[in-house]
Amino acid sequence: MQMSEFLHKDSLGPVVPQDMKIELGSEGFLLEGGGRLKELSIRYETYGELNKEADNVIWICSPLTADAHVAGFYKPDDKKVGWWDALIGKGKAIDTDHFFVVCSNILGGCKGTTGPASINPETLKPYGASFPNITIGDMVQAQKKLADGLGIKKIFCVIGGSMGGFQAMKWSILYPEEVERCIIIASSPRFSSQALGFEIVGRDAIKQDPNFNGGDYYEGEIPAVGLSNARKIAHLTYLSRVGMEAKFTREACKDPNPKEFLMGFPLESYLAYQGAKFVERFDANSYLHITYATDTFDLETEYGSLEKAFKKTNAKFLNITLSTDWLFPPHESRKITHALVNAEKEVTSLELDTLFGHDGFLLEVGDLGKAISAFISPDPKLNQHSDTQAIPVFHDTEDFDLLETAIPNNSRILDLGCGNGDLIERLKIRKNVQGLGVDKNFNSILSCLRKGVPVIQKDLDEGLKDFGNHSFDFAILNRTLQEVNMPLDLLHEILRVAGKAVITFPNFGHWSVRAALCRFGRMPKSSELPYEWYNTPNIHLFTLRDFIRMCESENLTIEKLYFDNDKLFSKILTSIGRTNLGAERVVALVSKKDK
Repeated sequence: MQMSEFLHKDSLGPVVPQDMKIELGSEGFLLEGGGRLKELSIRYETYGELNKEADNVIWICSPLTADAHVAGFYKPDDKKVGWWDALIGKGKAIDTDHFFVVCSNILGGCKGTTGPASINPETLKPYGASFPNITIGDMVQAQKKLADGLGIKKIFCVIGGSMGGFQAMKWSILYPEEVERCIIIASSPRFSSQALGFEIVGRDAIKQDPNFNGGDYYEGEIPAVGLSNARKIAHLTYLSRVGMEAKFTREACKDPNPKEFLMGFPLESYLAYQGAKFVERFDANSYLHITYATDTFDLETEYGSLEKAFKKTNAKFLNITLSTDWLFPPHESRKITHALVNAEKEVTSLELDTLFGHDGFLLEVGDLGKAISAFISPDPKLNQHSDTQAIPVFHDTEDFDLLETAIPNNSRILDLGCGNGDLIERLKIRKNVQGLGVDKNFNSILSCLRKGVPVIQKDLDEGLKDFGNHSFDFAILNRTLQEVNMPLDLLHEILRVAGKAVITFPNFGHWSVRAALCRFGRMPKSSELPYEWYNTPNIHLFTLRDFIRMCESENLTIEKLYFDNDKLFSKILTSIGRTNLGAERVVALVSKKDK
């Protein structure tokens, strides 16, 4: 095997970048800010083949300073491949045997698509300072012209991380009939004030460089110092505190230079390297225009609310956050999820653990690839139960039949602790419900994705405050009430979010539990309570009678009670009215009493 084959054994290539000059009318390409471009050229790369229906397209929206080279290699001796090569290719998460993948350089950039360094047809010189301001919407509308030029009729899924997530959201909003699915990674509805602060300082560093010359520097020295410093500042926001502490230790300091105020700290040389490398590949004007476009992106302000922003979109969404990302912290990213839920759109949301901060979506693609693959290629046959998933009480056909009786047709349901999504999938098929699951286990979420069941990764102990009032007709809490820290608070939250709640729980007052305690003097184990007392998730065990009294004291109405039993003696006791003694498992339909 030759070295080049070893370097690129799993990569596509050689890849050939292409350019498309967009045909424009006399008005040119109109920009949202009122400016216009007489000419528009877009550089792009494609992978895989477009099918006859022209609808197997995966559209990749590049992050801030990336380019169209998202996968593969140009030449056999290339040492680097595309920036998301681990995700795109034959047999990979985005499988080019099935999908036609497109990625373009963004408008305003410096990698082949029209930008400030491009030649202005009116002056035959680089645009420089005369290049008009652009927006994320302008970038997406330019990409749409590329898609039209390629003969693309539908985009099966648009995917974007960071600023690419801004573009992906805009795609779904501007072209709701064309976009079927949308994956947003490490992004948010707008920059936080803290993130904006770093952006502002970075742009100031460029503008205050003596070589900047108001943006007209192409015939002289470039503002290298300013651009380098802007990159250093930005790069800090791509890392995480934990990752930086692990990578840059004070014990590794060497060769300090006090006269230059250099400590010899590894972080100094790292940032210097990142700044110098960036100057070699990027244009300062492009950096100013693109960062300004990202900083002015604000869906809430533009549309009046996030719910209104997504009102007309028809896409199914996957929103992925990163645990240590402080450029787009998870709580900011989840605003997208809850806006989509409140707008009654289909969305799955999950958080990936990473030590790499914002850059995690570029550096760690294992779990990311699993989530993307499950979302764009759902297949129930691939579904497997997680070894770490809690053992459900209601698990077989008879149990699901019992739960099904409590849910009317065409309901909107929230399944709290949904596991692998079996119940929602069944109710969707049999009762045409619109369902959303909530679970905290990553493998359970993957199972839901493979089944096409939308689910939000969430710890129920955090509450449901982000869900709007009366967002659902029914909420299902299947063997979960006894596992949360504050069950009463959660129950009230459930009945704020949904009109009625279906609560299932194992009855700790069952005769077999009492007998085991009396006979052995130990906490019992059974199919309903399969754990040792020291590793059980059940932290609030209660009886049927306890549940009834709680509802009475909290002014809640138990509309119906169903009992599910396996043992003959349990069935006999239940049939003669000794339900607290006989019921093994309970299904309760609960609502708030009218005031």
